[in-house]
Amino acid sequence: MDGSHLTRKLAVAARAGLAGALVGATALHIGWAKQVDTVRHAVSDYALSKGANRVFAGTVASLSAGSVALLAGLVRSRLPVGASATALLGAWCGGMVLSGIFPTDPLGGVPTVRGLTHRYAAGGAMAALPAVGLLIARRLRGLPGWERKARSLRRISWASAAGCLGFMGTHLCATAAKPTRAARVVGGWLGLAERVTLALELGLLFLLAEAVQESWEGR
Repeated sequence: MDGSHLTRKLAVAARAGLAGALVGATALHIGWAKQVDTVRHAVSDYALSKGANRVFAGTVASLSAGSVALLAGLVRSRLPVGASATALLGAWCGGMVLSGIFPTDPLGGVPTVRGLTHRYAAGGAMAALPAVGLLIARRLRGLPGWERKARSLRRISWASAAGCLGFMGTHLCATAAKPTRAARVVGGWLGLAERVTLALELGLLFLLAEAVQESWEGR
């Protein structure tokens, strides 16, 4: 199998994994709407609901597989990805795998080692991904014919970064030991802030997979 053919297959695999994660997330939101508050509860809280834990695990596994395929596709493509972006995308992949293996703690519950592992792995992954998009966008900007893609990546990456900051703020308020009234109000938006951020980051991943596909088509 020649390199271009393999790169194409990796791009297709990445899109398939990302699409599978989107389908799984939709199923969780529809099937367990009464058990999990989409405004207040984090997405990982689906893993604590009876019957939803397997769907959640499959969703994270699909996202992880798609992300790994994307990482491999970017490395094999002729795009000037760079070592920093590659390492950060690898951190995203690792964080997603760990967040699927280690379940979260219930909101307001006593922190456990597995819950803290989940929290920091997922948080670190979400923080790393916008940087990946920005780094790749900066390198693509100088390539003829890639200016439009670079702008799209830059915009969604900055939006994802802003979403991450918002989610971090709500998370700190929701997990504060002695929250003020204002902190409780802000913390009550944790689930919505996370979902907006994850939606933006999923869009960023799809854009990167599209870039891998276009790099193959341009060979």
